[in-house]
Amino acid sequence: MGKYVLKRLLWIIPVILGVAVLIFTIMFFIPSDPAVMILGSNTPIADLNALREKLGLFDPYIVRLLNYLKDVFLHFNLGNSYVTKIPVITELAGRFPATLIIAVACIGLSIVIGVPLGVLAAVKQDTVFDRLSMFVSLIGVSIPQFWLALLMVILFSLKLGWLPASGTGGIVYFILPCIANSFSGIATQARQARSSMLEVIRADYITTARAKGVSEIAVIFKHALPNALLPLITVAGTNFGQQLAGALIIENVFSIPGIGYYMVNAINNRDYPAVEGSVIVLAIAFSLVMLLTDLIYAYVDPRIKAQYSSKGGK
Repeated sequence: MGKYVLKRLLWIIPVILGVAVLIFTIMFFIPSDPAVMILGSNTPIADLNALREKLGLFDPYIVRLLNYLKDVFLHFNLGNSYVTKIPVITELAGRFPATLIIAVACIGLSIVIGVPLGVLAAVKQDTVFDRLSMFVSLIGVSIPQFWLALLMVILFSLKLGWLPASGTGGIVYFILPCIANSFSGIATQARQARSSMLEVIRADYITTARAKGVSEIAVIFKHALPNALLPLITVAGTNFGQQLAGALIIENVFSIPGIGYYMVNAINNRDYPAVEGSVIVLAIAFSLVMLLTDLIYAYVDPRIKAQYSSKGGK
């Protein structure tokens, strides 16, 4: 199993390399001048050219790309922000906890609420509860997160005054952002749980267990649910990436100083190092979550663990 973990960790390197090349290329071809962004449009041409020379803006694309990859992967240097002049890695290190709190809380809500909802919908198939839960799930998948967040701010902050509308300062500041960001995840998890459970509860071994007199609760939670977990784990892992992407919007709606808030401001200010560094950090986080998802596979399904533990499963 250790060889499998090492292999997956090594595979993260080309993934991050590809992400770095892609985001650098996108930023390179955007029609903007970082020198003007830093010094201002009224700066003399001589000063602008001096800064362009210092930043290497006169170098061809391939030279700038290789220099950037060398800084990132050999020196672990993401550059300095054009706006604040602070190292990007320092900014991201200070903002990542807020983004991580939102993502982890949203995944937790998606699993704790979505899975039981989907299991009950499958057990009570074609009942009012089943139809109502799937209707709510359809709304959750369809509704835009930013629109839901704005509605929640209007209701719970402006009208009722129960929760703060923006900023940070305690757990109450994360309640509305986490609910708004997790609503689609809850819906997706519920729909997947219902689909997986419907496939499992029709299996022969479930029928046999019921014929032997096993209680319905034991049939559902000891026989059916464990065998329906793999698709749910896949959805949960994928949802983490969606929660990180959703955090870009949610953090701006609620003015939470996370990576999403930092990245959107960097895009608006054409702050290339900040944008590139944010994308790379989010890609690393998502890759590590996918690795964790595969390890949970092995824990839940002994067949997968035996495959990678065997001599030929390298």
